[in-house]
Amino acid sequence: MLSIFRPFQTITRRVLEQKMIDYLDQKLVTNGLAQEAIQTKNARLLFAEAAKVCVGIREKTGHNDGPMVELIQETIGGHSHEAWCMAFVQTCLAYAELKTGVLSPILASEGCDQVWNGTDKAQRVAIFPLPGAIIIWGHYDENGHYLGGHTGILLGADDKIMHAVEGNTTGGTDPNGKIIREGGGVYFTTRNLKGNGDMKVRGFLKPF
Repeated sequence: MLSIFRPFQTITRRVLEQKMIDYLDQKLVTNGLAQEAIQTKNARLLFAEAAKVCVGIREKTGHNDGPMVELIQETIGGHSHEAWCMAFVQTCLAYAELKTGVLSPILASEGCDQVWNGTDKAQRVAIFPLPGAIIIWGHYDENGHYLGGHTGILLGADDKIMHAVEGNTTGGTDPNGKIIREGGGVYFTTRNLKGNGDMKVRGFLKPF
């Protein structure tokens, strides 16, 4: 297992299970972009490529479970049937760190709010997000109270629409246009750049 320690963080490590490493190695062995990223230590590119090859992972019963989902959850503290969208992002970060030797300044936590607030503000995208940026959404009630978060990995965007890879979601939205935060797998998604329904984009983080 890979253990990376960051004493300045509240939660100090991402631990990548060997089965997860093997899974991603096998998926990426013939991926030219990923292999070039490893050779050139382009951690951000490898981060995005690792996310893409996870599309198709599904929960077993729709309750945040299943062999691959549990491996993802193990990256950031063990599987306990909890939401795993951020654990998915952390898993891809850990893999990019392992293969390139470049450490991410992103807080190691399974909580979207904790990662947004606990990561150095220098990692926040100031102007426009580029591929590989980490998207952070917030879910708010009618009074503006924060109810929870969601996250994904940006693949590309224009001034209105963005394409991403997300874990613990579906490929779409509910009838009210809201992002389904607790869907059953890893999907390619298309979202509004500012938010969908009552899920608003809080901002973007630079992963490396």
